[in-house]
Amino acid sequence: MDMSKDLVAASATPLVLAILAQGDSYGYAIIKRVGELSGGHLQWTDGMLYPVLHRLERQGH
Repeated sequence: MDMSKDLVAASATPLVLAILAQGDSYGYAIIKRVGELSGGHLQWTDGMLYPVLHRLERQGH
């Protein structure tokens, strides 16, 4: 399945929040969990994750 960049970007924040709602985590574990939850369709890098985490932190999450 080919996912558009817009779909991946739009799903990033809710996906990270859902993972963190299950408990504290760290970057590598979140990246790994995203891959597991997507059946391998999403292969994030730290360059994708950390801007999302920084934005969430600025927003008070």
